[in-house]
Amino acid sequence: MLNKSDLQLIESELIAMEEPYLGTLANDIHTEKSTLLDVHRGNTFVTSLSLSVLQRIHAYFEDYPPFNSATGEVLDDLNQLRLSCDYRRVRELLQQEIAEYNFYHDNELDAYSPIWIERDSQTRPGEGYRAIVNFYLPALGGIPQSETTLYSTLVGDVMTEMAIMGWQFD
Repeated sequence: MLNKSDLQLIESELIAMEEPYLGTLANDIHTEKSTLLDVHRGNTFVTSLSLSVLQRIHAYFEDYPPFNSATGEVLDDLNQLRLSCDYRRVRELLQQEIAEYNFYHDNELDAYSPIWIERDSQTRPGEGYRAIVNFYLPALGGIPQSETTLYSTLVGDVMTEMAIMGWQFD
């Protein structure tokens, strides 16, 4: 079974891989290159992949450790690739917003409620983890104050991503 640390490392490895190598990985683990590219570019999070694909990626990197494509050296310490984000403030704010809404309304917000997220625009797709920097709950009428790209998802998926990428800070 994969844990938070494994999922965080898989996310980090897919982001760090150069696009040509993603095709090789996809072919070797029998999955679509486009699904791996979506994670690499920050369009989706690693949990959008099926459990069997995640397990195959994990096994692949145990058999074939990632390497530095510039030097050809195998990375002995995979933690060199590990990306993380301290989500304590954002997670607390989201939980507070949901709790306040649920206290005053009959129709409660839950894990299946829609949410729009804004990702770090300073990190270009494929160059690092594109952290969630803001969120908008349609039930609260939240709208961005400037032009930004929003990603539609579910509250539960956002909470899962924050738990995986920020587990070291809890």
